[in-house]
Amino acid sequence: MSNLTPAPWLIDAPVAGYFFKAPKPKAQILLQHGYGEYALRYVDQYSKLIPKLLEQGFDVYAIDLQGHGNTAGERALIDVVNAVDDHLAARDAMPKKLPTFLMGHSLGGIVTAGSVVRNPENLEAVVLSSSAMQTPSKGWERSLSKVMAAIAPSGPMPLPRPGIEALTRDQDLLKIIDADKEMFTGKAKNLVARTTLMLSDEVWSKVSSWVVPTLFIHGDQDTSTDHKNSISLHEAIASTDKTLKISAGGFHELLNDTIAKTVEKDLFAWLDKRVK
Repeated sequence: MSNLTPAPWLIDAPVAGYFFKAPKPKAQILLQHGYGEYALRYVDQYSKLIPKLLEQGFDVYAIDLQGHGNTAGERALIDVVNAVDDHLAARDAMPKKLPTFLMGHSLGGIVTAGSVVRNPENLEAVVLSSSAMQTPSKGWERSLSKVMAAIAPSGPMPLPRPGIEALTRDQDLLKIIDADKEMFTGKAKNLVARTTLMLSDEVWSKVSSWVVPTLFIHGDQDTSTDHKNSISLHEAIASTDKTLKISAGGFHELLNDTIAKTVEKDLFAWLDKRVK
């Protein structure tokens, strides 16, 4: 574990919050991790993103989703719709002196998307990484997920979930991920599936209000989330400043993948251009 230690960050929501101070802050960013992982993973894993953001002049704020990291709750059981309320509370707790950016990965990407459509105010720009956005749901999907979530909210979805080998092509990093006991690698739970569909539908219904500058990054070999949904959301939002980066051959965790340096370079260049 790195020597980088976050300062306590209190939020008006039942989630663990973290604050990392940049030496010379020019902006601030709220990170939202994905399903089965946790915020502090971005200190030592995921391209050591938090230390690099600090070097680039971003104060970093992050929260653990319900049932993840240091946030209470049954392991990996989360109401994704309610997670947006926690995210909005975290945004409210951030200072107002610096330009505010958001970044969400995987399930954190759809939570971030929900936060944007519910309140697009006071945002400089948004990054969605390998977002878990779904296509607009069909009636039978809504009905089935509703029944499954009501009967067995903690039960595993009756669908396969790719193993950790789907996260990255870097074999050394796979060993680190496999040894990380804080990671949840089981199947997503029925409540997660149900509320992910609900939140996706909410986002799709409000894309005309999405005017915030947005970067979408996704790998075309991602089997955990569908890059085609990032393409569709990029096309649908009303923002006139939107960028889509689909990485050929890229797996789910692009900043942990063999192409991480290229993705990272593009990410920081995009962010830097939007710091005012």
